[in-house]
Amino acid sequence: MADPDLVTRLLAVQQQAAALGTTLGDAIAARLGIASTDLKCLFLLIQRPQTPRELAKELRMSPSAITSVVDRLEKAGFAHREQSKTDRRQVVVTAVPERAQLATDLYTPLFDRMSEILTQYDLEQLATLHHFAEQSVTVLRDEIERLDR
Repeated sequence: MADPDLVTRLLAVQQQAAALGTTLGDAIAARLGIASTDLKCLFLLIQRPQTPRELAKELRMSPSAITSVVDRLEKAGFAHREQSKTDRRQVVVTAVPERAQLATDLYTPLFDRMSEILTQYDLEQLATLHHFAEQSVTVLRDEIERLDR
């Protein structure tokens, strides 16, 4: 049985880490001269080109709000719209690789430092951390869905 005090302390640290992650995202967005929401959208586009509808759903935004985000990303040179190759009525938003790399590069020191920390754990501990992280993502998605009802 897990120590309830340790569980409480771990959850408090996780909450602090989440808040600091948001603050870091804000600082990186400011460094790039874009809004925090624009940065979130850019990272979705780095994963793959998406339609405005897909972006709006993932970011939980209205169609008009996502249009403004994409307009700002285009103006800043981070993304561009193009007609879908499969449906001419559809628009696809794509990250501009060279500009998107600027955002990715700002996260590199964080990833490097976190990788150093993770190398201190053995395979079984890493598997446990990975399992916890995956379950955390599932719980967060479930909570978002619950609040949307």
